[in-house]
Amino acid sequence: MTIYEKNLRTLSKHYPQMDVLLQKAKENFQTDLKIIEEYSFDGTPIIKVEKQGKLYYLNGKRDTTEPAKMWLKGLGSLATNAPVFMVGVGNSTYLKELVENTENHITIVIYEPCLPIFLKFLERVELEKWMEKHLLVFLLEGVEGMDSDNIITILKPLIKYELLPFSRYFVLPNYDVLFSEQVISFMKIIRDLAFRDRINYNTQSQFSKTFVKNVLNNLPYILDAYKTTQLVEVIPRDIPGIVVAAGPSLNKNINDLKLAKGRAFIIAVDTAVKPLLDAGIVPDMFALVDGEKPLMLVERDEAKQIPLIATLSAASEIFQYHTGMKFFYNEGFRYAERIFAEAEMPFGEICTGGSVATHVFSLFHKIGIQHIILVGQDLALTNNRTHADGTFQEKMEEIDTTGYMKVEGNYEKEVPIRLDFKTYLEWYNRYIKGCKENDKDFCVINATEGGARIQNTEVMTLKEAIKRECRKEVDIQECFGKLKPMLNKEGRKWSVEYIRGIPGDFKKLSIEALKTKGLYQRLDELCNKKNIDKKEYLKILNKIGESVAKIEAGDSYQLVCSTLMNAEFILKNEQFLKEESIQEEGREVARKGVIYMESVRKCAILFEEMMEGILKKVLPILG
Repeated sequence: MTIYEKNLRTLSKHYPQMDVLLQKAKENFQTDLKIIEEYSFDGTPIIKVEKQGKLYYLNGKRDTTEPAKMWLKGLGSLATNAPVFMVGVGNSTYLKELVENTENHITIVIYEPCLPIFLKFLERVELEKWMEKHLLVFLLEGVEGMDSDNIITILKPLIKYELLPFSRYFVLPNYDVLFSEQVISFMKIIRDLAFRDRINYNTQSQFSKTFVKNVLNNLPYILDAYKTTQLVEVIPRDIPGIVVAAGPSLNKNINDLKLAKGRAFIIAVDTAVKPLLDAGIVPDMFALVDGEKPLMLVERDEAKQIPLIATLSAASEIFQYHTGMKFFYNEGFRYAERIFAEAEMPFGEICTGGSVATHVFSLFHKIGIQHIILVGQDLALTNNRTHADGTFQEKMEEIDTTGYMKVEGNYEKEVPIRLDFKTYLEWYNRYIKGCKENDKDFCVINATEGGARIQNTEVMTLKEAIKRECRKEVDIQECFGKLKPMLNKEGRKWSVEYIRGIPGDFKKLSIEALKTKGLYQRLDELCNKKNIDKKEYLKILNKIGESVAKIEAGDSYQLVCSTLMNAEFILKNEQFLKEESIQEEGREVARKGVIYMESVRKCAILFEEMMEGILKKVLPILG
């Protein structure tokens, strides 16, 4: 079997019918370009393209790998599941370096505007191991189902507020010349989708309305909260954990969950709370991670006292409504970490996986539960619906899934899936595989009774799973009653004063940002002179470096930085430009530095005022 044939098999495994669609596109694709293969000086196969009598190399003739290595180094650290957008595979060394040298699982979206180049790519590299390690999504010009409308549908789940700070994009050399219209169109889709999520560089208040506002509003709740690591002390490990998600199949077996109550640790995702309560089932805990989840999803008196596990950036309106026990884990927020340190407990982390259900699954695993049952975890549009009835609507509407990618189902040959669902599915596949490799007794039962097939799980009905696994009686609320808040009296007292000092931290940041802005302005003045003083140039750059390091070391900068990185992603349209002189380079550094530091200053002032307002409201909580 040739490499090309192996790749067709691999692509069809992940995206059914891809081999057929490629063959059809191959027969119909037309181009005025001439694709020429030759070899570099080191014997590596490379491609050059002839367009209107001119030749364009997609690889370097002398060195095919070093530019790709330098590019990857410049990308910096890539977060798990963070999307990387690449235009072009004519030079496969870039994708090869990214895939093989990135340990975290990432999502790589590859847009290839020239089908013949993609077919040459399939002849040269083997995709199977790459696609096992990362989620590779190929968007191919001329292939059925990959027009601009469908590309927008595919990209929507990836381009959202939480992921933008960690996203990267790259246009391979000469693609901007050979395929300028297609490249511009693709990048415009990314830009427009980013703007759709209200990410606007000039309006800092838009950023703060979700992420930062939630973090600052929710921070005081840590004072009387609990750590997820405390659950290890009280939850039996010989009972199953049940993850109740809100997929469409939950409608089928929700009432069967009554048989598991008092015989398992049942945690529901936020969207499943109302359907469960409507069915007369009170989950032992519910989980919340989304910063914009509407209160109406849990707005029931019975939900107020259900213990909650949440991220610090989750919807603050739900925090305020909820009056029961709150559990947190370490997410890397500096403010929270300072307080967690006072608890003198293990920090405790959860592998997020991207969805609220994957959070719950990871929690079960982290606290030592070996048998986990999945319910309502469709990860697909079962019956062409996104969620169970009673979640966002009393009766969820059926949607058109024509053009959606399909994956293997639990009970159906294929089920339609969105890209975000596929990301979660790939996470489950990897995570469960790793768990089972480290623990032969680890068991996952998929009792969803619909949806996508998750590897290394046993598929059975919920009744069958409960009959087999739920053999021991347990009172989870009694277990919770044995716990004390993570902070003792002294730790709480210190934490109160620390929170009270946060407005002052933002004030210091705004002052330091103003000073640093002045340094950038001095750099601009120097670079506008006819003859530049290089010693002075380096001196100012060193001062800027010291000042920036001081800013970055402050706890308050983390929240400001997380806000501004979103804007930086959108506006980063000059990243490929190289300045011809030290003056031009200095002026460009100064221009961007002045803009960025002014934004930092404005954000810091805004967040200072915001936190002062929050403190006035929560004085009773602080005590």
